[in-house]
Amino acid sequence: MVCSHSFDKIRRLSCYFSVGARPADLRAARFAGPETRIRLRAVAQKGRYMLQLKEIRKEYKTGDLEQVALNDVSLNLRDNEFVAILGPSGSGKTTIIKAVMGILPYGCAIESGEILLDGQSLEGLPARKRREYCGTVLGFIPQSPMTAFDPHMKIGAQMVQTFCLRLNLPKAKALALAREQLLAVNLEDTERILNAFPSQLSGGMLQRVSMACLGGLAPRYILADEPTSALDEENRNHLLTLLQETYRSAGILFVSHDVLALKMLCRETVILEHGTIIERQNTEALFAHPQKAWTQAFVRAAETQKGGDWSWKAL
Repeated sequence: MVCSHSFDKIRRLSCYFSVGARPADLRAARFAGPETRIRLRAVAQKGRYMLQLKEIRKEYKTGDLEQVALNDVSLNLRDNEFVAILGPSGSGKTTIIKAVMGILPYGCAIESGEILLDGQSLEGLPARKRREYCGTVLGFIPQSPMTAFDPHMKIGAQMVQTFCLRLNLPKAKALALAREQLLAVNLEDTERILNAFPSQLSGGMLQRVSMACLGGLAPRYILADEPTSALDEENRNHLLTLLQETYRSAGILFVSHDVLALKMLCRETVILEHGTIIERQNTEALFAHPQKAWTQAFVRAAETQKGGDWSWKAL
């Protein structure tokens, strides 16, 4: 059950946190200036938790029916941490990401709890002020990369517009940064990419463009919602390598059922069921000794998958 709000509106709002925003959205957005980013980095260097969810409760209501989407969920995420969220469909995983991003449907704010960034409650901020943290502090990798782009604008125009607005760069420097970041994600035919519309690129290429934008914006925290689910094996492996090697300093909240991704990237895994955290363990320990019935079933299913020769890598 969802609140009465169109998918298109949610998609439009989500562009604040990802790649290309439509012109009207860009005019409305204001992003963190140098002072804010310096302050955030200074706090992070002290080792404080930067992104905190404290006893978050979220309910969806349709008529007389009420569904608890999140039931007193608490999470901590700081820079250099990869935390996985795992659970069955409808368990509240995507709701957590939308709550942090501030794109829950209108009229559907969290019922109780706090979402804190640098010790400041995001829930109490005006919408414009909250958007100041987008891109340069909070980044988003969507499940379907097409939802991050305006289909009517060329990739280059969207990247340049994003960098100009969020990093306060002149157009020439923004274009140079776009080219540099495309090369960084192994998209070497930069001019073709910059002059293409989103529909002219494959899903894997669009996901790489999304990563190129994140590389330019360098957000401190990345929220990833099933980012490998629409990718073939080659592009999935490339994305995981980028996350592991390029974004090591970021804190990443990683919603995924991709076992390789979980084992490769995430030290901690949180299991959600019916909106409640039922298990929280070191990822290696969780796959070795799952405690709850859902986790045990998931691990048994994962063991039957091909390519199960996992290697643990220190992050």
